[in-house]
Amino acid sequence: MIGTVIVPLDGSELAEQALPYAEAIARTSQAPLHLLRVVAPDAPAAAETEAREYLRERAKAIGDRVQISVRMGQPADQIVDGADEMTDPVIVMTTHGRTGIGRWLYGSVADRVVRGSGTPVLLIRSGTKERRADTVRTVMLSLDGSVYSEAALPYGKDIAQAFNAELVLVRVAETTQLYGMLGSEPMTPASADVFNDIGQHLIEEAQDYLAQVAEPLRKEGVNVRTATLEGFAADQLLALEREMAIDLIVMATRGRGGLGRLVFGSVAERVLKVGTTPVMMIKPKGEVGGENQSS
Repeated sequence: MIGTVIVPLDGSELAEQALPYAEAIARTSQAPLHLLRVVAPDAPAAAETEAREYLRERAKAIGDRVQISVRMGQPADQIVDGADEMTDPVIVMTTHGRTGIGRWLYGSVADRVVRGSGTPVLLIRSGTKERRADTVRTVMLSLDGSVYSEAALPYGKDIAQAFNAELVLVRVAETTQLYGMLGSEPMTPASADVFNDIGQHLIEEAQDYLAQVAEPLRKEGVNVRTATLEGFAADQLLALEREMAIDLIVMATRGRGGLGRLVFGSVAERVLKVGTTPVMMIKPKGEVGGENQSS
């Protein structure tokens, strides 16, 4: 699944925080590492030469199997277009980087890359605790029972196998949504029993679903664990991230199924903004540009 690992750089130390993760994924996946820098169309004439020299220095410090390219244009557009020209790409970038009067911020370049590209994007939030990028022991993959969320499965599996890591499949039964149906009416004993039965059914359904997903992965030799949680999806995923000291999270940027959902700008965005773990966002086919063309 991973044929090229792309790192967009803007010349800042913050942007370079993505390099250790990209190097580790490229090495374990035996994929080439590609360093990309985008130069603004109105930049001075020497900017392209300086950008290429900067990338050459970074590549030399890394070693073999490193490619470089300089593109002219708007950063997000050029990152997306550059990835489209490469084989099975994965983009690795920090969610915050600055250089001169320009800046890359989550909600700006990184946000537009995730929304506009069909390429998986691994986002490392700057300013969080340092961790060893080459030591990935646990990969958490969040599912909601939909085919959209399952678009993340091949990447989660490949990364777990490449690092010989445990793959933790998680589904959150959002039982809290049931109580929103009550409104202001008091709950009678009979209605409480009904709601408890529905909640238990949601939990059992999530457990059965995860067991079905895990079975073929185990047959392929993947070290899989399942975890069924209940409550608000983002809060439960963040709690499990802390409890298990998850090293990397993989999730689709949009997915719907039953009462649950994973929507970029909601669950996935909160996990990235509040958590400390790198998050790989997978855009399911038909949803490039933020549109679900299959529903």
